[in-house]
Amino acid sequence: MNESATGDLGPRERRRRETYAALTTHARTLTADRGLNGFTIEELCEAVGVSRRTFFNYFATKEDAVLGAKSADPLEPFAQAFLDSGPVAAANGPGSAQPVPLKDAMLELIVQVYASMEVPPTDVHEYMQVMHSEPALMKRMIESARQRQRDLAELIARREGLPAGDPFADAAAALASHLTMSSFERFFGHGEGCDGATEAASAIDETPTEAQERYTALLTEVFDHAARFFQT
Repeated sequence: MNESATGDLGPRERRRRETYAALTTHARTLTADRGLNGFTIEELCEAVGVSRRTFFNYFATKEDAVLGAKSADPLEPFAQAFLDSGPVAAANGPGSAQPVPLKDAMLELIVQVYASMEVPPTDVHEYMQVMHSEPALMKRMIESARQRQRDLAELIARREGLPAGDPFADAAAALASHLTMSSFERFFGHGEGCDGATEAASAIDETPTEAQERYTALLTEVFDHAARFFQT
């Protein structure tokens, strides 16, 4: 999760981050206090002091505000680096650069997307509460993950020099999406085969850096398990 200081940012970017953080924090507080259906977008906007139009510049739904899931494609800032690490770029670029293995490139991409999330650093406990109490949030997260899966499949096809809709690209994106969701479930204490209560309790006092490190470790672990499976 992004912990960069705001002192080095320009006024416009600083205001954007402050508005994003305020909307997300208030959405989680209202959800914890009233439930997801206990407040409207208008009430959230009034609490933050922004217009409904401003809200939709940041989020597509109320659920997305609670999750901190921006309307913008989270893969976009890292897409070119992902493409540049592949065999198509290596074949067409200067010199004899070796492509990064697809598994490693996908893992790095997902870690980068997670690290770029601007989750306010003081709301980990509240986030845990609302995630456990509101099934609609997990449903929305899954819907968003499916869209990201389609976007990732398109990137994989381009990186590997495959036609759009290629079954390999679709399968690779589906596997990465499943591994990502499995890691999130363990991260939030929902996963099978782990002590959910212990996972959730240990996360309450985490700093954003600790949370990022824990999620990265979980994600790396499940990617490594998947690699072992396909090597047998």
